[in-house]
Order: sequence, then C-alpha cells, then structure tokens
Amino acid sequence: MFNIDLFETNLKTQKIGKKNYYYASTNSTNTQVWTIFNKYKKEGIVTIANEQTQGRGRGTKKWFSKKNKSLICSFLIKQKYSNKQIGLHSILIPVGIINGIKKTINKKLQLKWPNDIMYNNKKIGGILIESKKNNDTFYFNVGFGLNVNEGENDFTYPIQKIASSLKIITGYEIQREILLSNIINSIDKLLMSNNDKTIIQDWLSYCNHINQTISIKYNGKIVNARFIKINNNGQAILNYNDKKITYDGEIFRI
Repeated sequence: MFNIDLFETNLKTQKIGKKNYYYASTNSTNTQVWTIFNKYKKEGIVTIANEQTQGRGRGTKKWFSKKNKSLICSFLIKQKYSNKQIGLHSILIPVGIINGIKKTINKKLQLKWPNDIMYNNKKIGGILIESKKNNDTFYFNVGFGLNVNEGENDFTYPIQKIASSLKIITGYEIQREILLSNIINSIDKLLMSNNDKTIIQDWLSYCNHINQTISIKYNGKIVNARFIKINNNGQAILNYNDKKITYDGEIFRI
C-alpha cells in the first residue's frame, strides 16, 4: 500500500499538494482530479492511486500499471500562458519528474519527445497533460505513471523489450512515497522559479535524440526528420527536407 502520511510529511511545496486524495483503487487519477476540481474549483489537488484500472495516455493509448508497484499520480495547477506558450508546460513537467527521480536514485534518465521518461532506450514512465482554459488562464491536469518496483516478470514479453522499471535499473526496491514527494517538490520548485530558459536547457540536456533522425507523422504520412532542438515556446524544431519545421506530435521511432 501507499503511505499518504509519509508522502505528505516530505512535501515542501507552495502550489501543489494543498489537498491530497489517496485511492486504493480508481479508474483514473486524471478523472478524479477533474471531478474534485469541478466541485471545489481549487488548484493544488493531488490524486494518488495504488491501483488504476483505466489509465490513459496520449490520444487513444492506454497506460497499464501494476498494483502496489507502480507510481500513479495526477495533480491540478493553474498557469497563465499565451496559446503559443502552452507547450512550455509539456517541457517543465518531465524535467521536474527527472529532477525528482535524481534526488531518489543515482541514475541518469533521459527524455524522449514529447515527455516519455527513458533509461537506455526503455520506457520508465509517461505523462498525460489535459487542460481547460478560462480567458488567459489554463488549468492543467497533469497525470503521470512510473514503473517503480516492477520486476522483469511483471511485463509481458513484447513489453519487456521496450519497458523497464526503477527497481530493474537499480537492483533494489524504491520507497514510492519518498520518490513522489521528491518529484512533486521538484515540479513545484520549477513552477515557482518562472525560469523558462533554464527549463528548456535542462530538457535538452536530458533528451536522448538531439541531432538524430526520427520518424514522425507529418501531413498525414510517416516521414523521417532530424530533431534539432526546442524553441522558446516549447515546440520541437525539426529538419525535414532541408527545411526547419515546428512539431507538436509524437515520435514513432528513433
């Protein structure tokens, strides 16, 4: 089980974690965040689940997690952005997650565009950001799942080739409560810093495919392009057919 008291004891935040909700089992922590927000209209909500039965990813993808072993969490914050700047949020969150993991284990994790958490080209975690807008204020519902204490046998054979866990890469079990508090503290610190330039630099330093050829969906087709950098609005800059293009979609292959 997840010890919510231990998690809260180690929180040192200003925006996130004002009200925390723990579920032994739920369909989706993101869904729970929206339900709570629609009732109370407050930011800082955090929902945590020991088991999630209908986790979702980008588009129509599903996120599968393991009871008692995965880390499953969502939280809601509000930020003022222009429509162009909204991509910055997708950069800040994964940087904060990796910063939090680094405080917990001594391993160098990487990022795959737009926000997959990777280690040696295997996926450790994913992020889903949903939003609602009121004038120039965005309400972001940030959900993430991390493979924490799964063993090799917890992944089916096809998944074993592309996924891993913090336990597998360290050789020992991780205390999920401390890991989550480190992650939330790190994200909150970035939100309060308001330093977009440093966040972009950190994202680029974690990225595992700078100047590499990647496969993307562009104009309805799967094509190859070279990943150059991200711009000041958090959009990917690619070289496609010797032209620079901005890109907000996902990478299909590196």
